[in-house]
Amino acid sequence: MPENKEVRTRFAPSPTGFLHVGGARTALFNYLYAKAQGGKFLLRVEDTDQARSTEESFKTILESLKWLGIEWDEGPHVGGPYGPYVQSERISIYKEYTEKLISEGKAYRCFCTQEELEAKKKQAEAMGVPYVYDGLHANMSEAEVQEKLKAGTPYSVRFKTPSKTLIFDDIIQGKVKFETKLIGDFIIVKSDGFPSYNYAVVVDDGLMKISHVIRGVGHLSNTPRQILIYEALGFPVPEFAHASEIVGMDGKKLSKRAGATSILAFRDLGYLPETFLNYMALLGWTSPDGQEYLPGDILPKTFDVHRCSKSPSTFDVFKKPKGGDEEVATNFSSLDQIAEAMNPKSKLNWLSNKYIRELPIQKVADSLAPFLENRTDIPAEYRDPKNKELHSLVDSVRVYLDNLRQAPDYIAEFFVSDLKVEEGEAKEILSQEFSPKVVSTFYDLLKKSDPKTDEDYKTLMTQAGEQTGQKGKTLFMPIRVSATGKAHGLELPILFPLLGKEKLLKRIEKISVQVGISLP
Repeated sequence: MPENKEVRTRFAPSPTGFLHVGGARTALFNYLYAKAQGGKFLLRVEDTDQARSTEESFKTILESLKWLGIEWDEGPHVGGPYGPYVQSERISIYKEYTEKLISEGKAYRCFCTQEELEAKKKQAEAMGVPYVYDGLHANMSEAEVQEKLKAGTPYSVRFKTPSKTLIFDDIIQGKVKFETKLIGDFIIVKSDGFPSYNYAVVVDDGLMKISHVIRGVGHLSNTPRQILIYEALGFPVPEFAHASEIVGMDGKKLSKRAGATSILAFRDLGYLPETFLNYMALLGWTSPDGQEYLPGDILPKTFDVHRCSKSPSTFDVFKKPKGGDEEVATNFSSLDQIAEAMNPKSKLNWLSNKYIRELPIQKVADSLAPFLENRTDIPAEYRDPKNKELHSLVDSVRVYLDNLRQAPDYIAEFFVSDLKVEEGEAKEILSQEFSPKVVSTFYDLLKKSDPKTDEDYKTLMTQAGEQTGQKGKTLFMPIRVSATGKAHGLELPILFPLLGKEKLLKRIEKISVQVGISLP
């Protein structure tokens, strides 16, 4: 590409669903490369699949991009010199170029019925050969064509594919070679008058002066058809970069359910947009210095599509499926199910913890506000993101957070006043014969020491275990219930330093009175 040519990239989603991980990564790579090169990033809506396209999906995709902070220089709601940026509003443009191709003998009307085409496909299958359209109507006379048109016979428009060896250099995949005889004459305008994907995308990219087409490797097979159309229309062929496949923890192509998880689900799970952008950038790309935590403006300054790898990239957000349970593990119908399926040791969680710890406390508090608004167990004034005391609490707990959805439970522990042993499992734990000794021993050790850190409290619990002969659940569960009244909750080495020694002693005293445990 000439050095003086402006870099222009685009993201062109179909509004037939929400924005998922693969689509979001494509948008991000295009956005980052344009920013890094001082170019322009366009958003175009490819809604020629009228049966499946919806306004709701369109709005969800825009909302997802805005949450991620991916802003377009040209496109819907922004405008630009090459609009409209919605394909269904560009039908007259496609018609103009279709007539041009037909008049030049580079395309023709095909009057084959669906039944006839299906019969040809079945015949090819029976013979064990790939189906390639036989060009039945490629050489019809103008009189025959006009007769069919007057009779109202439905037709599609096919591109007349020249026989040649097509070779192009893909920025990521390297040299790619195709034999066009395996493609045949393909449809560029469907019988409903709407252009096919491969046709519309070329007309749009050509007219919008797109310099780089960056997309997933699944589109590589579309590229030869598109290059043929670029050449036929006289448009410059852009540079292509097909990003690596995204695989799950088992090394297999990301399952439909896991891969189709909406980007907005990660927002609702409490991940910051900065975190998710950083994580997605690492799906198939590495920074020049190998760093993975890339805050601020590092990404837009350093991203280069030439540094992308063609090896599959691992989306480690979800646990590795066990046996044949992949569909069960990823068949999500609620946020809780997604949270349950997530891998606690993922790179996403590592990055998320770093961002939560290192971003300005006001930014974290603002992002936390939606997760606090319905928590009646936290005083209203502490749900105000401007409250400095909330800032202090958040600052105390954020080192333990993988996402902001976890924060309210930590914060609520500071405001427990009416501490009672819950009926059921919690009360049953303290009724075990070993429990009173565990509780009183831990209480005595706590009273005589001055613990500050999680390691200090771990040491105290270990000492209580050594003195009582208990370990595992028979040690930790009585201590947990005596401190919280509950059988489940935050990890004790995290909770205890947050509460502090004095508050913890008072809690144990209150619970012990309720269940009749004598303390030293």
